[in-house]
Parts: sequence; structure tokens; C-alpha cells
Amino acid sequence: MEVIIILKGNAVIIQSGGPTAVINSSLVGIVEAILEFNNPNMKIFGAKGGLKGLLNNSLVRLDTLTKEKLRSIKYTPGAMLGTCRLKIEEFHLRKIIGIFKAFNITHCFYIGGNGSMYIAEQISIYARELNYPLCTIGIPKSIDNDLDKIDHSPGYASAAKFLVACTEDITLDIVSYESPKKVTIMETMGRNTGWLAASCSLAEQKSSNCKQLIYIPESPFSLSNCLEVIEHNYNNNYHTLLIVSEGIRDEQDELIISKTLQLDSLNRPKLGGVSWFLKDEIDNNLNIGTRCIDTSIWQRSSSRYISLTDVNEAYNLGYRAWQVALNNGNSVMVTISRTNTSEYNVVYSSVPLSKVVGIEKKVPIHWYDEQKKAMKEEFLDYINPLVKGDIIKPEFDLEQQHISIL
Repeated sequence: MEVIIILKGNAVIIQSGGPTAVINSSLVGIVEAILEFNNPNMKIFGAKGGLKGLLNNSLVRLDTLTKEKLRSIKYTPGAMLGTCRLKIEEFHLRKIIGIFKAFNITHCFYIGGNGSMYIAEQISIYARELNYPLCTIGIPKSIDNDLDKIDHSPGYASAAKFLVACTEDITLDIVSYESPKKVTIMETMGRNTGWLAASCSLAEQKSSNCKQLIYIPESPFSLSNCLEVIEHNYNNNYHTLLIVSEGIRDEQDELIISKTLQLDSLNRPKLGGVSWFLKDEIDNNLNIGTRCIDTSIWQRSSSRYISLTDVNEAYNLGYRAWQVALNNGNSVMVTISRTNTSEYNVVYSSVPLSKVVGIEKKVPIHWYDEQKKAMKEEFLDYINPLVKGDIIKPEFDLEQQHISIL
């Protein structure tokens, strides 16, 4: 006979940071696991508007959603609850614990990236200092794939799959023209890592009249060398497709857009605009026709290129988060490890938040050919299984954005 462990109190789910194509899959995984394995009287709240919504007492009930609505939400990109970025202070933490007490919340599930795992840890630490009984579990998501202690972050695979499709289509357009030879620059997100730019290597057409060059932050960017390669391609009757990560840095480890840099609400550099900087340099130095393509937020919330692997793993991590809670896990992030087998397979576990916070996972430099500006087979082996599978998703609409606020 199966033993059901009943945990007291209520739960809250918070979505944080940039949305992804599968962030809602993790949310549904948490909700369905709680409904399956715990007291049906337990209330599951969602913070409407992320951490700011929580601080404003804007909570919605998720345990009352129908199975059909949950299934629709599972395959819907974007943060269903809403999201935000907020620099957390002690007075925020004090207010959060007060709200938890008011709503009898004893389980906090925080879905997000690096900054979100930091906030989750701070909430957990503050609750312990106040002797408040709180279980805090971080659920990873990051299209940048820069969370540490996890093989890959949910959201990355779908964003990568979108970028691969974009690169394939762009390359086919480029090679349609025999002359004049031009330069096309495609800029990806990624912050200080090159995982997204690297994914475009799956779309390289080596036998075409277009040469693909990938630039990632993990390798110093040389403007003079880049211009030399472009000029060489042009003189040898080749188009050039530059794939550039928004966070590429020069030989002095300075962002190449440092002269125009601004800061966001968290005092982090606002990245983006690398492609336009490079276009100006090419125009000024080579006088070769150049155009820029910025995929911007498309890459993180495309509904047509969701990876089946990605959505299943995001859901499983949410589901696993409740299982960790049932086993008295606290102040941890659920994670994925790849098994050492010939076929792709993963296992789920958890790791202390303290071992995740403040660390950015970089692309291993030995996966990158710094001479050819291309990714090696090791990276292709890493990413290939992640972008596999298409979903047949139910129709979705924006009704989910109007769940009544309590």
C-alpha cells in the first residue's frame, strides 16, 4: 500500500527573470505533483507578477485550475504568472516572511536563473534566522544555459532550436545571391556565456558560398582579426555570416560595447547592440555591404520551436521539486545530470543553493575552435539530443493572464 506523506501549510510558486518557452511547464509540474501526492486541502498560490506581485499580496490560486487548463499552460511560452527583476533588500525579506505567515505558506518554489537562485537562498536563510518553518526549492530556467551544477537549463534547448531554424533560413536566403558578396550579422542573447551563439553551429552549411563564424564571450574577440577574415572571405567570393553573442569581450576582457554601456535595474550591464557596433566597423573599414539581424525576445518565447526534450525535462524538474520537499529537502535547486551511456538519458537530483549561487557556467573552451571560429564535435554531441522532438500543443490564448487576484 502506497504511503502518502501529508505536509502542513500552503505553497507558493514564483516565476522570476526572463521568460522562456518552457517555464510554465515547470510550474505545471509542481502543481500536479502537489495535487497527486499531498493533502487536497493544501492551497497552491502563484505570485502574480513575480516577486513584486508577492510583495504586493497579489496571489492567485493554482490548485483550482482544471486539468485541461493546466495542460494548456504546460505548452504555453512566457511566464504565465508574470515576472520581474528586483534587487532584494532585507526589508523585502522581512515583508516576504510576513506574507508567508499571513497565508500559512510553508513551501516556496522559485523558478528562475542565477539571480533567482540567489533570492531563493536569501529567503531560505532569512526564514531560518526567524525560526520560520519554510521549505525553499529552486527550479532552474535559463535560455542562457549559464546556471551551474546542471547539465543544461530548461529553456535553453528551445531557444537554441529557434536559433538553429533562424540560422538555416538566413543562410538559405544569403546563398541565393551570387553577387555582390555581403556580410550578415546575427546577434544572440547569452549574457556572459556563448551557449546560444554556439547552438547555431548546428545550421552550418560547410559546402555553401557562405562562411559561418561564431564568436562567444569565452574566447577574446579581436576586431582586427574579424575584419581580416571577412575581407578574406569577400576576396575569395564568399558571403560571411557572423553569429555573435551579446557579451563578447576584447583581449582586455572589456565588453566590446563598453563605451555605450548602460546598467539595468539590478546594476548589471545592459547587453545588446554588438551587431550594430560590428556593422559600423565593417562599413568604416571594409566598405562591404552589411546587415544586422537581432532575434531579441523571439529566441526565448517562440511557440513553434519548443523542444519536446525541453518541455518534458522542465515539467519533470517541477514535479521533482515536490518530491524533494516530501523528502525534507530544503534550500536546494533541483537539477539534471546526463548519464554516461551511448544514448541520451538524464537523472534528476538536487544540489544546495549555496553551491549554485554566484557561479556562471561557461562553454568549455576546448569545445570551441578559436582559429576557425566554430564549434567542435564535442559541443555538437552535447546539444544534439537537447533540441530533439516537436510538440503537438493544444490551442492557447491569453485568458490564462487574467486569473482572478484574491
